[in-house]
Parts: sequence; structure tokens; C-alpha cells
Amino acid sequence: MRIIVLGGAGIVGRVIALDLARDSLDLVVADRDLAGARATADAAGGAQAVAVDVTQADRLVDVLRGADVCVNSTQYYLNLDVMRACLRAGVAYIDLGGLFHVTRQQLELDAEFRAAGLMAVLGLGSCPGVANVQAGWLGSMLDRVRSVRIYNGSTLDEGESLAWPYAIETILDEISKPAIVFRDGAFVESPPLGEEEHFLFPEPIGWAKTHLSLHSEVATIPLSLADKGIRECFFKITFFGYSEATLRKMHFVAQLGMTGTEPVDVGGVRVRPRDVLLALLRQAPQSKEKAKSKGFKDVATVADGEREGKRVTLRADTSGGPHPAWGVSGGTLLVAVAPAIVARWIASKRLTRPGVWPPEQVVEPEPFFAELAGRGFTTTLTRTETVAAPA
Repeated sequence: MRIIVLGGAGIVGRVIALDLARDSLDLVVADRDLAGARATADAAGGAQAVAVDVTQADRLVDVLRGADVCVNSTQYYLNLDVMRACLRAGVAYIDLGGLFHVTRQQLELDAEFRAAGLMAVLGLGSCPGVANVQAGWLGSMLDRVRSVRIYNGSTLDEGESLAWPYAIETILDEISKPAIVFRDGAFVESPPLGEEEHFLFPEPIGWAKTHLSLHSEVATIPLSLADKGIRECFFKITFFGYSEATLRKMHFVAQLGMTGTEPVDVGGVRVRPRDVLLALLRQAPQSKEKAKSKGFKDVATVADGEREGKRVTLRADTSGGPHPAWGVSGGTLLVAVAPAIVARWIASKRLTRPGVWPPEQVVEPEPFFAELAGRGFTTTLTRTETVAAPA
């Protein structure tokens, strides 16, 4: 089995490669940062490191040829380019999410992947990913589904570090772009970081504030559960793993326009505000304060509906802590091991369904949760139903 981890020098790509290295397979770590790719390859036990710039389509196709599957952990706005390269190279595809809008565009490539006999799974990290599998699992237990509500919780940084737990540009987009929610059977926009809600996660997280964020789960779950009458779906998160104080600062900076991607005139020079912000963030002190986080993660999906004529609420939680040997939090670990598991399934032909799919439609829940358990994550199911009520 030959598996390519694209973006393998990054925060999540490195851990995907480390998980895949648990097995004897032909592993390629590809990144435009060749030194970073080599460091990951060495840590993974001698995998092959390759330099590739995703924007150079022909070179990317050459790198992909001969692989069974590509796990794309690059920036989400490159997803369509990588998918098209996989089509040309004849390689199956997995990514970590498309922040709703790109995911919806990716679904339009379904017919081309079917015609090529190739499989693509979109948004297979923790959120999206684990949450989607939970939603499909809970939905299968209900005759009717009224709502699916997803809560992504973590123990927050105890300091005010500006260090980012995953792709910083994705976080900036989540902070600044309107969230999309599915409400009353329609997709609607809502302000970013809006609709704050306290939610009870397992310890050591406990009660925590959550807020809306633009995310890919909402792009597919309402479509997947449409035949069960779903009327509501949203995604909420606990400040992206930052401390609340830091997140408030980041939001203020976004409100000033510093996350903007359109150039502005500064003394006769055209400058993208985001480029200035990214340069400053990379200079900010990060590591010492970030180490204060406990690194615990919980993904909770709550489905409300009916079964056999009774109102039923089902809740799935997948929880776990950091991986000390790899030096990563439970959140980073869960994002990375989920695609690594399914990449093995696709490469070994255990999972073969040509087309473009969301995780809730093609990933077998219980075997998937069992694989996560082998990596330190516990999945639980809670059922609440009315036993008796006044007439």
C-alpha cells in the first residue's frame, strides 16, 4: 500500500504520518517545505520525503502517480486543486475539511470520481470527521431526526498564547467569516462567534462556553439526513483552543479588518492586511504559554428525533487526551488519526465506494470508534427518552 501525506510538514500532517508509520506500508511525506518533510519522514521511521508545490499541477500529478490514496492536509482552499490532480493521477482522496463553501464545491466532482472508479472522502478529521461519523451513527438509530447539534470542546490554554493548534489561516477565516447554520430546513448565515452557549463536556473540560463557527459538518449532514426530516444542524466550538481572552483579542483584530485578503493602499504600496497579521503572529512568543494547556479533547454530537413514536435524544462523545511521546494535544491527535485510519481502509480495499462522499455516509461507525479506542479515545453513547408524561 502506498499512501501520500500531502502537507506532511505541517502540524497535523506530521501526526498523520506518524500514525500511518505504525504499519508496514509505502509512506510518502510531501510538502513544499522539503526540510520539514524530511523531518517528518525521519520521525516516521524512514518514510520517503518529496518536495511539491500544490499549485504546480503537473508536478503534483507526477508525485501522486502510483499511490493508492492521498491524504490532503494542506490549506483547505487548495482542496479542489488536489482533487483534480488525484483524478488525473488515478488516486483516491481524503481531506480534513473545506470550511463549508469549498466542501460544497467539492461535492460537485462526484460524477468525475465515480467515472474514474475513485473514492474521495471529504472532511475526515475530528470536526469535521469524527462528528460526521457520530451524526450518521445516531441518525441510523432514529426513525426521524429533528436536529443534529455538534459541540467541539477542549481544555483551553491557561495563558494568553497566540500559538495556533491547526492551520492559522483556517482559524482566521473561522473568526471572521459568517457561520452557516441549517435552521427551519434552510441554510442561513449567522455572525461569526455568535450564539454563545454553555455546554457540559466530560471532565476535565466540564462546563464550557461554545460559539458558532463556519464549518463543513453543516454542509453535508443536512443532505445526508434529509430523508429523516432534519430541520436544524449547527457546529459550535470552545474558542478554537485559545484562552477566551486571546480569542477576544483575535476577534477584535478581525473586526479591524486585519484578517482581510484584499490588498489595501499603505503609503502607495498595496498590502494584504492578512499578510501583515500572519507575519506578526509568527514573531509572537508562543510555546511556553501554550504548554500550560491540558490538551484534552471531546467531540459531542447530539441528535434529537423520534423512534417508535417516542421522542428520543441521542448523544455521542469521543474523548481523549494528549500523546506525550509525539508532543501533541488530544485535539491534534484526533484530527490526525481519523484520516489515517480510513486511508488504510481505502488503500487495502476494505473501503471501496467510487464517488465523493461525506464521512457520515461511508465510514462504518463502530469499527471506526474501535480504531480510535486503540489510539486512546473513548466513545460513549447516551440515550434520553420520555418514559411517561402527563396526557
